[in-house]
Formats: sequence, structure tokens, C-alpha cells
Amino acid sequence: MAQYSVHIFCDACGNTHPMGVSVELADGPAARASLGDAYAGRDLPSQVMMMIGNWTRCPVTGQMIRQTNNDQVFLVPVG
Repeated sequence: MAQYSVHIFCDACGNTHPMGVSVELADGPAARASLGDAYAGRDLPSQVMMMIGNWTRCPVTGQMIRQTNNDQVFLVPVG
């Protein structure tokens, strides 16, 4: 299983930020990919679904943000 860092596009500042969490996936992408691209036509893994829409703080603006658009949530391979 490969490990991935979860990143989201921030609507508050326009940057992409790591959420500070990682997941292990057997069928994840080989390179950075959005959930929309990596799982097109397939169900999202349960451990990823639990994180969709979780709140995190934008390090630039300090605002609480969340991202529910699968095209704006990214899996980034670790290591």
C-alpha cells in the first residue's frame, strides 16, 4: 500500500494546502492527482470519504476552510 498526503485547494487564498493527514491506499495514483481524476467512475475509498469536507485553517488568511469538490482535493504520494 502506498501512502498519500491529502491537500486541498483553498478558496480563501487561492493556494493548495496540505491538510496535515495522510492515508494508505492500495489503488491510489502514481503521481499527484485530484480525487476526481484518480477515482473517475469509481467509489472513493472510505478513509478518503471521511475527510471530504473536514475543516482546516488556511495558513495564509487564518480562515477556517473546507473543500467538498473532488476536483479540488488532491492525493500526493509520500516518499
